[in-house]
Amino acid sequence: MALGIQQFKSSAMSNSEEILREEREFQPAHFILKIVSYSLLLDGIDEKGGKYETGTFDVGGYKWKLILYPRGNKTCKDHISLYLGIVEGNSFSDKWTVCANFKLFVLNQKTMKYLTIQDAKRTVRYFDKLRIEQGFAQLLSLDQFNDPCNGYLVNDCCVFGAEILVVQPPSSIEETITMVKELDDKTVKTYTWSIKNFSTLENHLYSNEFTLGGRKWKLNLYPKGYKSEKGKSLSLLLWLADWETVEPKREVYVKYKLRVLDHFLVKTVEKSVSHWFHPEAEFGFQDLMPLKDIKKLSNRYLKDNTLIVEVEFDVISSIKVGP
Repeated sequence: MALGIQQFKSSAMSNSEEILREEREFQPAHFILKIVSYSLLLDGIDEKGGKYETGTFDVGGYKWKLILYPRGNKTCKDHISLYLGIVEGNSFSDKWTVCANFKLFVLNQKTMKYLTIQDAKRTVRYFDKLRIEQGFAQLLSLDQFNDPCNGYLVNDCCVFGAEILVVQPPSSIEETITMVKELDDKTVKTYTWSIKNFSTLENHLYSNEFTLGGRKWKLNLYPKGYKSEKGKSLSLLLWLADWETVEPKREVYVKYKLRVLDHFLVKTVEKSVSHWFHPEAEFGFQDLMPLKDIKKLSNRYLKDNTLIVEVEFDVISSIKVGP
């Protein structure tokens, strides 16, 4: 047995595969995924086979990514599933095959050792057009992972990793996704927009650009309603404005509230929502408030013909990629 590696469990059966599990002290050589506020990440992932995909990293001349199913994939609901995926396979030749001997990891934060998971018998796996993802459906049982006594999920944080082919001198790329719940006092978390001459507006309009949670945004207001709510409701959407200028380019998760303010702060209309933002879409409510209510209570919502709307962030994701 190699120096610094301690056998943890001889083997376990997973999807008819024999899996070898060991513990070792040194970190994965190629990629580390650290998740801060894991429970908040779960809130943003579909309960039915939902997954989180990392950005790409280079090993052996190919681009790879990790795919994490925190509640298990569709065939395995009582375990965490973790896979290694090859990226940009479409750019290869028609009959491409990539052979990889890889290990996946979970950090035991109590012992500060990495649980190493790999095939016990098969030395390589084959990646091709039909097999672009390879890994382990039963990486760890949810009961085992969620029990803090086992050290895999501690203070709502966990760490996964990967090694592919021959281990190179340590040059790990670490991707950290942090789900920020309570924005500090120095971070603005609310933006208020006053729209003058509201009753004369016909077309949608964007707010000025503003910064919340360290990112730049715009609100998109439809004074007469959007799509199915046209003529019936006030529609208000949120749009991520700095996608082209901020690195790394990852989807941004936000849990937020949209409001129509009562000028006298008696009956503010508010709705909560959460989305993963990307450059092609804007999210919010087509039916934030019925237009008839705005008109009926115009002395509250349209004082001096000015409508006031607001967005407040509760949770936002932050991605950091580096050595």
